[in-house]
Amino acid sequence: MQSKFASTPFSKTGGRSRYMHLVWLVVFNSLIATGFWTRAPHDPILPYFVLGNGIGFSAYLIGGLANRIAGRRIPIVLRVLIVGPLAVVIGVELAARTVGHVPSLLQHASLATWLYYAPTFLVAGVAIVMFSLFVQSAQMRAALETERREAAELRQSETAARLALLQAQIEPHFLFNTLANVQSLIERDPARASAMLDSLNRYLRASLGRTRKPVSLLGEELELVDALLHIASMRLGDRLRYRIAVPGALRQLALPPLLLQPLVENALLHGIEPAIDGGEILVRARRDGEMLELSVIDTGMGLGHGKGLHGGVGLSNVRARLNSLYGEAGSLTVVGNTGAHGGALLDAAPDAGGASSDADATAAGRGAASAGTGGMMATNAARGVTATLRIPIR
Repeated sequence: MQSKFASTPFSKTGGRSRYMHLVWLVVFNSLIATGFWTRAPHDPILPYFVLGNGIGFSAYLIGGLANRIAGRRIPIVLRVLIVGPLAVVIGVELAARTVGHVPSLLQHASLATWLYYAPTFLVAGVAIVMFSLFVQSAQMRAALETERREAAELRQSETAARLALLQAQIEPHFLFNTLANVQSLIERDPARASAMLDSLNRYLRASLGRTRKPVSLLGEELELVDALLHIASMRLGDRLRYRIAVPGALRQLALPPLLLQPLVENALLHGIEPAIDGGEILVRARRDGEMLELSVIDTGMGLGHGKGLHGGVGLSNVRARLNSLYGEAGSLTVVGNTGAHGGALLDAAPDAGGASSDADATAAGRGAASAGTGGMMATNAARGVTATLRIPIR
């Protein structure tokens, strides 16, 4: 893609600053011209102004053309040696054609006069050319900064579009299952159908707001996960128990959207739902130095029973997002459980980095079945999956 500042000498550089550069160029050229005129005050001053600005703007335009063709590959000294003589010739010709004559200092001067004024002409000419090139360079820098800012805004828009696409990939399965359950409940259990619709409405409102910003809080993401799991527990009944065990202090940490939710979706879709007797899900977080560790642990079917656990769309999107946001600093690991969680996954939840908040207890109460299901936990603990997300704290 060609840079905007290389498209024309009068490239867009941010409006007002561009015109201020040109005003300063006129002022500088006019001061130099006035200095020459004081050496021949009997002359009219207009030819000197035309000559000075003719040289200055010629250098400005030629310098801009050189930048467009060769960029910054031409050294500044060589640029002055090339641009200077051309600008002087054009300036003198412009003065002759517009005013009708050139300053008397340049007319019929003897060799001694030329030698006498040569240092002055040289210094003034170099000053005009250098200042013109400086103005051109300043405009290029301003244009480059504008281009960088626009590129950053474009990247932000692209990020929002990707988030919307990821959201669209995540929600269909969840929405179709939920709506199908609502339809089946309308006649036989209207109150439960209404409650499920209320939960779905809460989830969708929060989800819509989440895709409109690049970064949210861990607490906000947990609210979405809680709503999702609550709806799932209404669908699955006692086949699903869940708990969100995250200390209150960690809920204020920043977390990009669509990193945690896909892990919960995978646990439901490939772990709990295919299992005849269901299972349990624990969402927990802990701080490890300057890293935030988020884990989604389920006691469902385990590895090998769902491609989403290995490399499906959900986890592939998470890995792509991690690489884009954090590079090698972020990681996602998915491993099969080996019974290390024992038979009390939900009861052990407060161990996840600190005391659980009231919200944790509420989540557990909504999603948990009777305490008598602990035996099921002991049976299934070794066959579930643990997905762990590690990202830098910012």
